[in-house]
Amino acid sequence: MAERDFTKTGIKGLDAILGGGIPRGNLTLVEGAVGTGKSTLGAEFVFRGATEFHEPGLIVLFEVSPDKFIRDVARFGWDLPELERQGRLKMVFTTRSVFQQELQQADSLLLDEAGKIGARRIFIDSFGQLALGNDGSRDPRDDFHILAEGLHRENLTAMLVLEVVAQDGVRLAAPAPEEFIADTVMRLRLEPLERAVQRSIEIVKSRGHEYQMGRHSFRIVDGQGLEVYRRVQAPRDTTRELAASSGIPGLDEMLSGGYFVGSTTLVVGISGVGKSVMSLHYAAEGARLGERGLMLTLDEPPAQVLRNAASIGIDLQAAIDRGTVQLYYDPPQEMEIDRHFHRIEQIVREFKPTRAVIDSLSTYGSSLGPAGRTFRDFFHALVALMKEHQVTAIYNHENPEMFGMSSMMGDYGVSSLVDNIILLNWVELGDVSRLAVTVTKMRGGPISRVTRECEVVDGVGMRVLARTISPNVQPTPFAGYHGLLARSPERRPSGT
Repeated sequence: MAERDFTKTGIKGLDAILGGGIPRGNLTLVEGAVGTGKSTLGAEFVFRGATEFHEPGLIVLFEVSPDKFIRDVARFGWDLPELERQGRLKMVFTTRSVFQQELQQADSLLLDEAGKIGARRIFIDSFGQLALGNDGSRDPRDDFHILAEGLHRENLTAMLVLEVVAQDGVRLAAPAPEEFIADTVMRLRLEPLERAVQRSIEIVKSRGHEYQMGRHSFRIVDGQGLEVYRRVQAPRDTTRELAASSGIPGLDEMLSGGYFVGSTTLVVGISGVGKSVMSLHYAAEGARLGERGLMLTLDEPPAQVLRNAASIGIDLQAAIDRGTVQLYYDPPQEMEIDRHFHRIEQIVREFKPTRAVIDSLSTYGSSLGPAGRTFRDFFHALVALMKEHQVTAIYNHENPEMFGMSSMMGDYGVSSLVDNIILLNWVELGDVSRLAVTVTKMRGGPISRVTRECEVVDGVGMRVLARTISPNVQPTPFAGYHGLLARSPERRPSGT
């Protein structure tokens, strides 16, 4: 199928809602009550076409004189007389009956003027249900059909205003016959919002392409024109691309396949549970797949990070030499937060990583003060930066409570900003502390919150163990206990 030719309105935010613009040649009906912004929208449609898309246009007025119309739109910086002098715009002040006759005549003066400037767009302001002087002897739709056919014959993409009667944003009259004939219908409203009023635009229909449904708000801004804002909604595509594997055997199964691209993951646990080891696996797996990764460390200088990686069989230096991993260390005792964040921004924009590890948030908190606004502002900015550049980021955080944990972040209070939370903890069974991992939060994906045992082996690294272990192998698997996270584990009765 051939690609559809669209006429871009040029109105800020509107073309995105329209899926790229209005199909060329469509007849668009803009309806709304008095004061909703119909004339401004139509005038901007023609103005943007003439000034930005090399598409001259006609403005046809029935009730408002050209001088007054020119004065009204001058507040937006639109110099219509200058466009007329340049031959990119023609304004016509006439009656509906004359306009109807002009469209039916092959030697029409109006169409002759349109041909002289090479008009591609036309805005007609405005007409009612008895649109073109109908005397009641014919169906109003017949007159509108004549209008539509004439505009189509001249290859004009048209925008027509229809005044409707409404109260508190609710239309009082039945739908106009013109709505059924028009290709595209936009409905503008003034809607009460407590003590204020909000403007909204809704694409009721638009033949020949997909558009975003619902009511979207907009403003009329002096010196600019319309600004349309897409209604708050989840992404239309329900399928989300997964990031590459975590690099840890067994963990991807708990994560329903991996981390979503651009997501933020918080890895929480007391010192020594393997948070940095998990991060090293994540960065190394990305390097193996050719994905760039940024490792930002405050806790350990580069030499120590490289040594720790080597102890679990990861040659991080080779990845750095290949340019797939960048290691950035900033001593926390000398850190100036504005300069520090500027440097992170610079690395993200220039290095363009797809993965990032921040080790750790607790060190930022001790340097900046977790209860203060500085830390919260920094973390908000860091999360927003990573999401803007679609970097899938892992943030390590040391929670000082080993047992009886009541909060993931303690005084930091920013866990609501993250998409995923992974809890690493020690579980005391008998006289042995065994390492446990639980995915406690995961936005956009299924989650079971099953606690699994994991281990860190020298020269091999971390792995998550299966839920069940062969009866001939000791110790008893976690699945054989109740109350692991409650810190009161009890053996399950046999056979349950």
